[in-house]
Amino acid sequence: MKKVVFLLVTMAILAGQIVPSSAEIIQNTAKPITTIQYGHDINFTNASEGVVSVYNNNTVEKKMKLVVQLGTERYIYNLFDNSEYVNYPLQLGNGFYTVSVYQNTTGTKYKKITSKSFNVTLEDDNSVYLQSVLEISWDMEDESIRLADDLLAEALVAKRNNAVADKKDSVILSEKEKIDKLYSYVVENIIYDYDKIDGLEYSYVPHNDVTLELKAGICYDYSSLLASMLRSQGIPTKMVKGYANTSSVYHAWNEVFLSDEKRWVVVDTTFDAYREQNGYSYSFEKVSSNYNKVKEF
Repeated sequence: MKKVVFLLVTMAILAGQIVPSSAEIIQNTAKPITTIQYGHDINFTNASEGVVSVYNNNTVEKKMKLVVQLGTERYIYNLFDNSEYVNYPLQLGNGFYTVSVYQNTTGTKYKKITSKSFNVTLEDDNSVYLQSVLEISWDMEDESIRLADDLLAEALVAKRNNAVADKKDSVILSEKEKIDKLYSYVVENIIYDYDKIDGLEYSYVPHNDVTLELKAGICYDYSSLLASMLRSQGIPTKMVKGYANTSSVYHAWNEVFLSDEKRWVVVDTTFDAYREQNGYSYSFEKVSSNYNKVKEF
């Protein structure tokens, strides 16, 4: 058991590395931004929704980094060539952000290419955890999101079939029922891919439809898939990276916001999928003190 858990979280390090130094209510409200042909751009149009949009269509084959900073706290991302804007979360709260693009020069040295600052005031503290961003990328046309809609539609039909005749039309799924349905799907249908680490680059980011096609992934994939599905249903969900009490190496899991209880709960689908597939008991909510958060997205 200890060996399995160690492998789970060890593989997550490389998959989720950060450089050190449809629904009834859809909440993904970020507005589309017109792209440019070549170059770099940092756009704060959707800052009040919790994202900064970055365009990087580079003609030079150099590694690029994006730094999102508020005060002394910062997040560093790998920046890829893209013909469209990509959203990055503004998860450090309200304040004066500086977002900078860096280009590799030699070795581990980088030079600043462009930078912009903006005073961010979020419309809602949880809005950032509803958006499509680099590591939790989703769209209503994605297979994973259409699956989430189908799963909840089936659950609603089943619930209405069990209701008395004069109540059927008024029956709806509660938030907790939606969460349970999508969480259970991930736990029961995605297996851990022990071979994925071979040849996996440090710049890897999850692709939910690939995870569904293969029915397999690593902890990074599990947490991105669940977060995408729940966000598409208007349920704030974080991807969290850090350390669990099962090992001293990096891991990825989720935190889900229960609006009725006004609290975040820790959810670890990777660990629960292992226990499900091996006949062990498990529970949806984990003890938060057993998880040490380093970064959240």
